[in-house]
Amino acid sequence: MVNVLNFLPESEHAGIRAGTSAYDCTGGIQAAIDSGGKVFVPAGVYYVRQLRLKSDMELYGEGATSELRAYDNSLACEFMLVTYVRDEGTPNVADNMRNVYVHDLKLNGRVNEFGYMQYFYLFAVNATSDLTVERMVFYGFRGDGMYVGSGTLKSTERHNQRVTVRDCLFDGAVKDNRNGLSIIDCDKLTVSGCTFTNIGNSKLSHSVGAIDFEPDHNWSIYRDVVISHCKFIDIDTVNTAGITFFNGHQTGDNIHNWIVSDCQFTNCYWSIYAATKPKTVDDAPDNLKVLNCQFLNSVRFDINLGGLSHTQISACTFQRSPPGSGPGGDAIRLGAYTWKTNKNAIKTIITGNTFTGIRPQMGAIGIYGAIGLVCAGNTFIDIYGPCISFAVDESAEGGRSIDNIIISGNKAGRAQEVPLGRTAPTSFLGTSNQLRVVKGALTLGASYNYNNDIQGGIVDVEDAANIQFLADK
Repeated sequence: MVNVLNFLPESEHAGIRAGTSAYDCTGGIQAAIDSGGKVFVPAGVYYVRQLRLKSDMELYGEGATSELRAYDNSLACEFMLVTYVRDEGTPNVADNMRNVYVHDLKLNGRVNEFGYMQYFYLFAVNATSDLTVERMVFYGFRGDGMYVGSGTLKSTERHNQRVTVRDCLFDGAVKDNRNGLSIIDCDKLTVSGCTFTNIGNSKLSHSVGAIDFEPDHNWSIYRDVVISHCKFIDIDTVNTAGITFFNGHQTGDNIHNWIVSDCQFTNCYWSIYAATKPKTVDDAPDNLKVLNCQFLNSVRFDINLGGLSHTQISACTFQRSPPGSGPGGDAIRLGAYTWKTNKNAIKTIITGNTFTGIRPQMGAIGIYGAIGLVCAGNTFIDIYGPCISFAVDESAEGGRSIDNIIISGNKAGRAQEVPLGRTAPTSFLGTSNQLRVVKGALTLGASYNYNNDIQGGIVDVEDAANIQFLADK
């Protein structure tokens, strides 16, 4: 074990421990990293520029009291910790840096002093395999807290494998940053027990979020992703998501298989947002599963699936408290119309969920475009509009489709106490045009609607809309 204090002037030790020293510790800590495989950072505040890691090493401290703090706002502090930079490494994963363990440290980017800077990362990971990041505090990042990329040059092909991020805190300090955890390339990623808060930037587009999956090239990889037991709190600036999935560079086997389980989303603008390309039933599946998650007071959608294929949403709770509050947004939205193109959700399963107090834009489940939907065994309580709503908009290029729908075994009811002093105007089914609830006529081929429990006082079909399930005939 190498102690970094042994590589720093003894005259600075007391000030470092007390947090009063402004000494540039970069050279000393880098020398410690270069000389040992197990590098210890005792409690204190260490001002650093860029520290480069290596294979087969452990870098650790005593928890949040061991703080690496950005020395200044110059380009020398672009990456606080980094594996490979620029064109280092190769596209061949056999050449990757590997077996790196970083834990029990605090990284402070000082965003409250220096402000937003897109490409300044607290930890940049490129061409790295078998990395574990545990019990870290990513604080005050100016761009991303942790960047798992193809390289620090956009055109560089590099690949990461088997990255684990566990029991970490991503606290942006102020909402003037980019992403807590940004994933450009990673084959087998596990994120568990982490908390994300104070992340967002109202000036940026919706490629901003707590965890952002946004590959840059058709050779980019992110697959076999598990996000579990995480908390996403107050990710609420406009166009900001708890988790963003983007499949636009999917070319076969490179992007698929994601699980989000046992997570809590509280006060997010969007909780889970999928930016997708148009797909058909014959295209490679995305395979997203959202299981046993809690969604409370999302500003807009809880889950926007866009055109994802083979998605399962099960055993989740979707709630607005008090019931009917918020500006209005669907709990789950299927399909989208973006860039003058319709995107239909393909083969979606929505089962065993509970929706309470939602005041939807279309419906608690809003179906703009969907092929092969199973919606079964869900419970809807005090919905301020339709529980399930189908779009009847005209589609300019004829690409929007709603077909092969099964709605069965669902329950729609009201709570025993009347929320907000009035009864929720609930209907089980409805239609919408231009994302507004309207009277409409819709014929659904190869579709079924049966065995649903619609309690007394709840309208079966919204506002005299005419919805025909032809397979029931």
